[in-house]
Amino acid sequence: MKIEHLNFRYRQNDRLIFDDLSFNLVQGKTHFLLGMNGEGKSTLLDAFAGLLNVDAAILNPIQRNEILYQIQGVPILSTIKGKDLAELILCGSGQYRSGDLSPEMCSELFDDPSALRKITYLWDMQYGKMSPGERRWLTIVLYCLIDKSLYLFDEPTAGVDLYSGMQIAQSIRRLQERRGKTVVYATHQLQDLKWFEDYQVHVLDKGKIIIDENERHWIQACRENKMPICVRIIDEWEMS
Repeated sequence: MKIEHLNFRYRQNDRLIFDDLSFNLVQGKTHFLLGMNGEGKSTLLDAFAGLLNVDAAILNPIQRNEILYQIQGVPILSTIKGKDLAELILCGSGQYRSGDLSPEMCSELFDDPSALRKITYLWDMQYGKMSPGERRWLTIVLYCLIDKSLYLFDEPTAGVDLYSGMQIAQSIRRLQERRGKTVVYATHQLQDLKWFEDYQVHVLDKGKIIIDENERHWIQACRENKMPICVRIIDEWEMS
């Protein structure tokens, strides 16, 4: 899938969000989307998901029913338990039946046995009693069990501790490594990149992609680019 010459602004705002932007999704690769707040990372994910009517050429589009899109701030009834959330997400996908669900089915996503203990612990806990980080962790783990062609993750490790963030990144990485899936991963957490080996980095700034490099060359490209976003990325990368 490739988007070419993307131009977009919201009707209520004259500011151009995307200015002749192009973005190529390589099949079977993880694509990290980096950028400052307000630069349009979530809007670009909306465009990939087909939720926006955009002015662009879209080549080899992926059908909407083959896209999983993790968005932020989805309201969930606080009294449902973890196993009910699993039923809502997994059975709602049409790929699982209620009788097939168990904490053990999530173990394929992790090497660490503590992850299974965590899922088992959350399985019978009410959603409202989980911490924000536990809610996000469990939700994304469940998303990773659904079979789709393209996965869009919007700040998947926001608000979680470092160890849980590592487990989330690990489960997303397995989509690529074990299933050959294509992933777009928008994040401010640069340490997340260190859990991946094969990826592409796209830096969004002022409506354009100013860096588009693989895991071997993106740091050098940022060092050579003097834009403020690149300076900030280098500083944060060296601290992470």
